[in-house]
Amino acid sequence: MNYLLAAAVFTASLGSAVSAKEPGDIYPKAVQVRATTLTQALAHRIHLNEGQYVLIKRLHLEYLTERRTLELELAGATPEQRDRKLAAAQERYEQTLDDLLNPSQRVAYQQLRANFTAHRL
Repeated sequence: MNYLLAAAVFTASLGSAVSAKEPGDIYPKAVQVRATTLTQALAHRIHLNEGQYVLIKRLHLEYLTERRTLELELAGATPEQRDRKLAAAQERYEQTLDDLLNPSQRVAYQQLRANFTAHRL
């Protein structure tokens, strides 16, 4: 009887436990999908290791969210203000990405950018 009671309590506690959220759970699904697509495309072209993949995916999530927020906030701003803010976000993204890549990957990324805009992969 005690085993049955213990099993029931254990089962109830599992059902009421709050599940741990993944880091991507705070981002809208569309942003998660776009970040995954960008990261996979980049990984395919410049051969990221697993750690870099995770960090760059997080960078993409943050960058895409920041752009989305800025575009909403700057809806009534002048084109110059909008361009300046978006360019600053782009510069931070590029610098952080550059910091995550090793020298040979940086060269591959620069070649990729020379051929077409990496953000439109």
